[in-house]
Amino acid sequence: MFPYLGHFNLDWDRIDKYCNSGLWFDLGYPRIKNEDDHWRHQKNKQWYNDNNSSVKELWATEQEFFPDSWFYTLGVQKDKYTAKIFWTKPGNFEPPHVDFFPSFIGEHNQKGDRWSDEEIAIEGKKILRAWIPLQDSKLGHILYGEDYALAKWKLGDVFELPSGVSHGFANGGTKDRFLLVFTGYRNGEN
Repeated sequence: MFPYLGHFNLDWDRIDKYCNSGLWFDLGYPRIKNEDDHWRHQKNKQWYNDNNSSVKELWATEQEFFPDSWFYTLGVQKDKYTAKIFWTKPGNFEPPHVDFFPSFIGEHNQKGDRWSDEEIAIEGKKILRAWIPLQDSKLGHILYGEDYALAKWKLGDVFELPSGVSHGFANGGTKDRFLLVFTGYRNGEN
């Protein structure tokens, strides 16, 4: 289940203009391309590739789309967060995965080792990841988990992607999908 965090009125026009800036980065799949890939990427590459799991990413942290009320309402720190926009064309899927937050906490722990599953489970409890659709739901746009699928939302609805929960996304429709993902530390953590 993806907990509903509320309906927010961000500056949607400003976010939309930024989406049209042309600064997109192709992620492709697997996300990392060599044999030393993190095992989390390795295990899905037999089924998912650039032909069915192509996603574009646009870093948005520096745009400061989130007002002070956002941080207060969600109980997250304002001084350390990341925000990224994802663009998924029809016919593409995000494989089932558990977030391990490499763009937020880095690929390696403080000792220089890759984060272990146990370390990510502990660190993940300190983190809030918010799933923010940048449009009303469209036919074929589905956020799915182990026993649950979310296929209906409105612009402004915000959901939590709980740490440790397997999830993915399918764009089985005919319209592009745009999504903003916010990741930050909960108040009192780190």
